[in-house]
Amino acid sequence: MTGCKTNPYTQFYQSYTNQWPVVMQQGLLPVSGEPRIIASSNMREDARRLEEQGYAAIGAAGFRGGLVGQQQLVWQAKNVGAEVVLYTSQFSHTESGVAPVLSYQPGQTYTTQTYGTANANAYGSGGYAYGYGTYSGTSTTTTPGTLSTEYVPYSREVYDHGAVFWRRMKPGIFGARLAPIPETMRSTLQRNTGVLVDIVQIDTPAFRANILDGDVIIQIADKPVETVQQFIGLLPSYVGQKVSVKVIRGGQTLDI
Repeated sequence: MTGCKTNPYTQFYQSYTNQWPVVMQQGLLPVSGEPRIIASSNMREDARRLEEQGYAAIGAAGFRGGLVGQQQLVWQAKNVGAEVVLYTSQFSHTESGVAPVLSYQPGQTYTTQTYGTANANAYGSGGYAYGYGTYSGTSTTTTPGTLSTEYVPYSREVYDHGAVFWRRMKPGIFGARLAPIPETMRSTLQRNTGVLVDIVQIDTPAFRANILDGDVIIQIADKPVETVQQFIGLLPSYVGQKVSVKVIRGGQTLDI
């Protein structure tokens, strides 16, 4: 409970898996071991390396504030079931100002002592009586305290924090992250159809067949490839088979 209330990685966490289709959620593998925390100086490149190893980003958190300990990253990673956390923490600026501090000054206590002698005389039908005695005592009085406000200068360093949480997934049928052909490549290739291989995952059919990042797939078996969704739809019919994949690489067309 304390972790949830005080941990900014929990407070600002946004889950990606909530938007995934059920089939993708079911592809997450069980967590094994303690989370690995990786400080990154290049989040984009480090993220690509994790994707090549079969990890998928399941959520992220970003915020601005003071320094935060790694134990809070570990806590949130365990909380969301992440195996790896990529994080960055970059100095933003120094924040200065004055903060009011309320102080209480206790009141003063006074002690008063009293003492003296008392005499008593009595007359009656039986005669006359006389007596005397002494007395002493103390009393304590306390005056009310006072409240005052002081202004104390402060200075603290502020950082921009970012973290992405990762979990390993079951390997795909083909084993690559695919994208549409970018607009800048279409004029060079003189075509609109086909799919760009963005990332090849290690130890998958695409990896073992030497498909490379940057290849443009234009045909699988005897079927022309037009879009990413169409290509993904074709893959299940070729599971367990050896097929020819035609790609454009460096201006040349290759059959792999």
